[in-house]
Amino acid sequence: MVFCKWLLVVSCAFVFSGCKDAAKERRRDELRALMHGNTDDPEIKAAMEKARATVGDFLAVLRKPAANQTQFMVRKAYPTREAGRRQILWINQITFDGTLLHGVADDKTAAVGAGIPLDGRVAFPPSEIADWMFNEDGKAVGGFMLRALKNKMSAEEWAKIAERITFKE
Repeated sequence: MVFCKWLLVVSCAFVFSGCKDAAKERRRDELRALMHGNTDDPEIKAAMEKARATVGDFLAVLRKPAANQTQFMVRKAYPTREAGRRQILWINQITFDGTLLHGVADDKTAAVGAGIPLDGRVAFPPSEIADWMFNEDGKAVGGFMLRALKNKMSAEEWAKIAERITFKE
């Protein structure tokens, strides 16, 4: 009888922990879809549209940054092996030659099939920017998708991202 009660408790713990893990996995999938623009979420779509509409502003500052404007980066969509899905990755060390942006894909999460070379060096036209951001006096300028994503996250979820950001809103 004691063994049956113990087995029931262990079984329930296993089942409910599995539910908790499944819920966590679903939430990770939701956040991943938002981060990579694989969503119909209106805030994420609006953020991407705003980033694209203001690329000229970004390029103007990138070409002639003031001393207090540093850490230029963009996000660009790359394909995945899943049909109709994409991954939007951060590109750092950005330069612009007047035609193409050049930089380094600085996201270790790039899925196989993205077409990113092993050294991470990429070049692409500004029309392919999904988001952009730079540091001005320690504050983020741009980062429209990141701001929209923050609105979709709990304080705990955001804290994990915020600890990796070297400049703030």
